[in-house]
Amino acid sequence: MDLARTDSVGDQAESLRTLAGRERARWQRPAGGRGSCRVVAITGGKGGVGKTNVAVNLALALADAGARVLLFDADLGLANADVVLGISPSLTLENVMRREVELEEVVYTGPFGLHFLPGGTGFAALANASTLEIVRLLGQLRALERDHDIILLDTAAGIADNVLRFVEAADDVVVVSTPEPTALLDAFGLLKALTADRQRTRFHLLVNMVRQAEEVGRTHQSLAAAALRYTGVNLRLLGALPHDPAVEVAVKRRVPVLLGSPESPTAQLLRMVAAGFLTDNFFSNASAADSYFARLLSAMR
Repeated sequence: MDLARTDSVGDQAESLRTLAGRERARWQRPAGGRGSCRVVAITGGKGGVGKTNVAVNLALALADAGARVLLFDADLGLANADVVLGISPSLTLENVMRREVELEEVVYTGPFGLHFLPGGTGFAALANASTLEIVRLLGQLRALERDHDIILLDTAAGIADNVLRFVEAADDVVVVSTPEPTALLDAFGLLKALTADRQRTRFHLLVNMVRQAEEVGRTHQSLAAAALRYTGVNLRLLGALPHDPAVEVAVKRRVPVLLGSPESPTAQLLRMVAAGFLTDNFFSNASAADSYFARLLSAMR
């Protein structure tokens, strides 16, 4: 369904209530290769656009649909996906970087069997890790691809070098933006800064906090036109989420909206987005030789 052509964001949720469940029931795990693991980077040009909330709830929707999902909080300086997820991890990547524990000890299991790898909140050594330290970490992270169908990265906002490297190596990049002009300018700046392989990486736009339906098409058209003209990126419209009071309540309660308000428009639409990812062609260009963390490792050297 083309979200830009629907009459209202509320109508989208109503018409998709049964669709997402039906799609989840039909999806089967592809066979062969490296488990056909795909890495999806959830990113944004600025903070405050709801990037982490989207990442957490989309990861839950994908896990509930039957996929083996790892949510990696790759904001290595100000990680906060654990807050949205509603957990308080005692160990994080901070401890791995200090060589206090092994990586598998900081992978937590959440609702629907979702695996969660937390970053180190406020730990400067992670945000400013040396190339050697990052290379060592990525070597350990590569083993995670064998056990998952999808790895979702919740990256930091902005265009710092480490952020761009995480995003550039992903199979799919989801840019989260609100319809606000400043958010769109920052999203365009992010796309300009990326030098990802245009043939491998797919770029998507998710418009968040929509108040009027016409904002969806207008936001996508303006950003997609600029991205294609100045960067060569074909920016697909992945979906749109409304300005939903249920999200604000969920954040305050530290309960993901997918769990706290499963019938809310945001929860229903994120299940539709998850169903769209779990299609036959989603895993088609994954191969045993094509490792995300290997690509990232090459970029770091």
